Amino acid sequence: MTATTVGKDLLSALVLELKMLPDTWVKLSQKKQDDIIDRLRGRVDASVKMATHLIAANGRTVVQGDLDKITIKDGAQALIKIGKSVSALHELAEAQGQAVLLVLSANADAYTGGMDEVRGESDQRGLDLGKEYTDDDGDGMPGAPAGDDGVIDAEAKVIGIEHQPLQEELDAAFQAGYDAAAEGKPESECPVMAGPLCIQWVKGWKTWHEKHTEGEAA
Repeated sequence: MTATTVGKDLLSALVLELKMLPDTWVKLSQKKQDDIIDRLRGRVDASVKMATHLIAANGRTVVQGDLDKITIKDGAQALIKIGKSVSALHELAEAQGQAVLLVLSANADAYTGGMDEVRGESDQRGLDLGKEYTDDDGDGMPGAPAGDDGVIDAEAKVIGIEHQPLQEELDAAFQAGYDAAAEGKPESECPVMAGPLCIQWVKGWKTWHEKHTEGEAA
């Protein structure tokens, strides 16, 4: 992500979720809708935080860390904790003894207000307008002939047609798993989706970990 592609990255994340929907939105239960919204909320939150850091960096070499402690006495001493995976850590080490500029990025929470209020639709039946439904649906249908027990002697056979995902859907699921691993999410975060898509998601997740495990070993 770059400061100029924030919108594109957010839109891409939304499109990816649309591609991985297991069914049309109105057919999903509230729980599944909430699961999807939670994943989107996490993506948007992470993207907004990254965007605020990128905009604050303004093209400079940036070392991101957490301000753990600051002591103000005859000046100030700050203790900043920085993760070992920060890409510019080497540049920071070389700058020891030199003057450095500390830039405080904006609080990302200021741009994500109200996201927790977004929820799925409750599982409710359509509104009864007085004529739509009765206690036993079928009201108004002709009655059964005398001696008819109402049982139809027939064998019902349900033929299931399995949807085969398109290659672009498989690629999108693989990339989603890869991105989830990069964000530090566990394998259990794999969303509910068709079997082939779930397999690709897990493959993407494992690929990221294998790649970075090999890099650390080297």
